[in-house]
Amino acid sequence: MFVLYIGDSAHAAQIERPDSASHPSRIWTSTPATYLNDSHVLGNGRVGAAPLGAVPTDTIYINEDSLWSGGHLHRVNPDGAQAVSQMQDLVVQGRVPEALTLAGFSYVGTPVAMQHYDPLGSITLAMNHSSEYADYERWMDLADGTSGLYYTVNETAYSREYFASNPAGVVAIRVTSNTSAAVSLNLHLDRGSILGGLNRWQDYSTREGGNTIIMGGRSGGEHSIGFSAGVTAVASGGTVSTMGDYLVVEKADEAWIYFSTWTTYRQQDPRQQVLRDLASARTQTYPTIRSTHVADYQAYADRVSLNLGKSTPQQRAMNTSDRLAASKDRFDPELTSLLFQFGRYALIATSREGTLPPNLQGLWNTDWDPAWGSRYKLNIDLQMNYWLSLTANLAELASPLHDLINTLCQNGRAVARDMFNASGCVAHHNTDVWADPAPEDNWPSATWWPMGLTWLATHVMEHYRFTGDVDTLEHMYAALEGVARFATDFLTDYEGWKVTNPSLSPENTYYLDPDTEVAITLGPTSDNSMLWELFGEILEAQAALGMNDTDFAAQVTSLRAQLPPLRVNQFGGIAEWIKDYNETDPGHRHYSQLWGLYPGSQITASNSTLFEASNSSLHRRLKYQSGTPSWFDAYSAIIAARVFDVEIIHSTLTHQLSNQTYGGSMLGVHPGGPFQVTGNLGVTASMTEALLQSHESISLTNPDKPTPAYTGDTNKAHLIRLLPVMPAEWAANGGGFVRGLLARGGFEVDISWDSAGRLVEANVTSRLGNPVWITLGTAPVSAAATKLAVKGCQTADFVLLESQKGSVHRVTIA
Repeated sequence: MFVLYIGDSAHAAQIERPDSASHPSRIWTSTPATYLNDSHVLGNGRVGAAPLGAVPTDTIYINEDSLWSGGHLHRVNPDGAQAVSQMQDLVVQGRVPEALTLAGFSYVGTPVAMQHYDPLGSITLAMNHSSEYADYERWMDLADGTSGLYYTVNETAYSREYFASNPAGVVAIRVTSNTSAAVSLNLHLDRGSILGGLNRWQDYSTREGGNTIIMGGRSGGEHSIGFSAGVTAVASGGTVSTMGDYLVVEKADEAWIYFSTWTTYRQQDPRQQVLRDLASARTQTYPTIRSTHVADYQAYADRVSLNLGKSTPQQRAMNTSDRLAASKDRFDPELTSLLFQFGRYALIATSREGTLPPNLQGLWNTDWDPAWGSRYKLNIDLQMNYWLSLTANLAELASPLHDLINTLCQNGRAVARDMFNASGCVAHHNTDVWADPAPEDNWPSATWWPMGLTWLATHVMEHYRFTGDVDTLEHMYAALEGVARFATDFLTDYEGWKVTNPSLSPENTYYLDPDTEVAITLGPTSDNSMLWELFGEILEAQAALGMNDTDFAAQVTSLRAQLPPLRVNQFGGIAEWIKDYNETDPGHRHYSQLWGLYPGSQITASNSTLFEASNSSLHRRLKYQSGTPSWFDAYSAIIAARVFDVEIIHSTLTHQLSNQTYGGSMLGVHPGGPFQVTGNLGVTASMTEALLQSHESISLTNPDKPTPAYTGDTNKAHLIRLLPVMPAEWAANGGGFVRGLLARGGFEVDISWDSAGRLVEANVTSRLGNPVWITLGTAPVSAAATKLAVKGCQTADFVLLESQKGSVHRVTIA
């Protein structure tokens, strides 16, 4: 046993009752968590922690974003190229079941699945006091990015605080008491608690000196990922010692605990890096590490504030779980704002420069065989994870997505060549830590879809539209061009159109005939919409970068004109497939046929036929849907925002709050599985879209007669819509405001409204000096709208603002 004595006894801490009900920024409860779904999740972008907050023995689940089940795999089926050619012929001939049989043998990856996200393990923190306790309270504070708990044992008060620091690279825990020498505990670091006592792939667990324990091992496979993790403690007024692979603190006034972990994905010797991190943390005080963490977190979190009015004293007095349940019957404005900010918190916690993007569960996973591998799903989830990054003023946090897109494109060139005999790059509906672009699983409604990277690539131009970041656009242009070049080779002829073949509408199926359910098709609407947008973005990107690749520009322009057009189906909605097949699942959870509405910008109110058909598709989905995950509510709300359907926005948000959110944590529910962070990130994006929209453009050719413009058009400016579809409930409790939202064209927007939902004022700050159009509400371009007054501009219903970089413009109703 090694023993380290830390100084003389200090004065006991003054611990106040937390009174979380008086802190609007807190998620709180009066009971410990039982499962991960109810825990308060912490993250510094790379390292995740989820303390259950149990007394007297706490479990803190720990994760590192690069610890996956094994190394890089090359899974392209050697018969893939021949299979694709044969499938194309079979699909054109209507022999889709035969194409599926062929795909199951020859298109599917070898091996069939890519790597999945692994748990790292857990820290067990056992307090050496009575198991009888009272006055318990547990909270997560979104104001400073910390979590904590409070309780009493025989009139002695105890508190614990947890946070994950990005600047320090550690998870920090502080254990205090209001009684001198009352903090005695032991810590154990292992993988057994999540395996029923089995330490899978744990190669060592040992002490390092008298104040640190460290464990390590490797994941599975021939080219496995090595990992190391360690925990250290500093005690005030007591002793720190090691016994076996346990860390023991005795008779301290308070203890500071630090945890670090690394893998060989980033570090050649992760064990040494862990020890360096812990040694660095020990040279600092806990208050210093905490204050640096809070400043770092608030630099992102405080950019946007949302006020939807005041909750009642009765609502404020309830814990979060009870408030969520009660919100079904009465709108709770402060709770709704908290859900909005929790989505922003989740992105800050899971996406930082140099990290991997958030997977299906962000950073947090306790399962060795997690649902869907806890991978990066490219047919909705990863994209939805980043929808809020731009509108909710967190643009820098998208850098992990950009890194993944570039790596996917690099890896996807071999898949394009070996499977499709095509140039450019391609990826399918899933990927992993290694940016694996090959087909994943053998799932008939998802696997045979080569458009995952195409969808991701559209984020490149969106980032430029919001930020004007030419350097990032230039850095990312190769990926944008790569997916476009793949399309130029992959598109084939069908009844006068250029179509993708084989493909599918993500995760949906149709009846080829009354007795045959299939998914494989050609030219599905989602593919057509993505390519229409992508080809137009190529033209815009070349213009922004001053490129003169006229041959390629002419090629994508020609192909764009040959894509199948959007059309209305037999039900009055947007057709999902190239023919009016009967759908097997009218309430399907994907809105793939509406991609041109959102996240695209092809469908707007200026085209009333397609606009109304989109609303019809939305209502049909909701009429038949059942057993939905939380992300579907967020998806429905954001589609509703784009078609200006305020009732659906309110009803889906109410459902998400009262039925699709775990009460102890505010994490999004996914029926039959663990939480999915996509629901939390998506709901924030949907709320911003209800308050501010900027996806439309208006031509600058004749400013006196506004006419709509679209992706690929020149001489245009974005249109900012103020309060397009804000629910009345967001105003009825004293009015409200939002500050710090971003709009395309490089604008930051603050808006306030009265209790009737009427605009009080908006302040539009120009970051780039671009022109922009501004309107209030939902009127189509060229129609009459509410007249606005902007100083220095003509009073109009569609105001053209010629801004200068840094200028601020006050907008009011004329």
